[in-house]
Amino acid sequence: MSVHLNRQIECLSQNLLSVSALAVDQVHLSVQALLNRDRDLAKRVEQQDLEIDRREVEIEEECVKTLALYQPVAGQLRFIVCALNVNSDLEQVGDIAVNIAHKATSLASLPPIVTPFDLAAMTER
Repeated sequence: MSVHLNRQIECLSQNLLSVSALAVDQVHLSVQALLNRDRDLAKRVEQQDLEIDRREVEIEEECVKTLALYQPVAGQLRFIVCALNVNSDLEQVGDIAVNIAHKATSLASLPPIVTPFDLAAMTER
């Protein structure tokens, strides 16, 4: 049984990494949409958020299934609980990217403004 549990935890880990890459991409795209006042890019961010939302539900279901089937203890249990928390946080990052994209859409028709900081550099960090 521990072999199956280890495989399930590895699968969970890979899925979290995949969603985290999606969330990071979403933030970069939304900031680019804001900086370039690109409505099409902002729309793409909004559409791609559905994928993050779908994956969040899948990972949560995987975690619950793993808890029910394998009854993990110690480090494996802590990892699954942590995965649930990280999963929720990644979904929120996706939602924040959508909020930025909404602002980019509303600002697209307004004249550019000078920002007192380098938003592009902040995004990269």
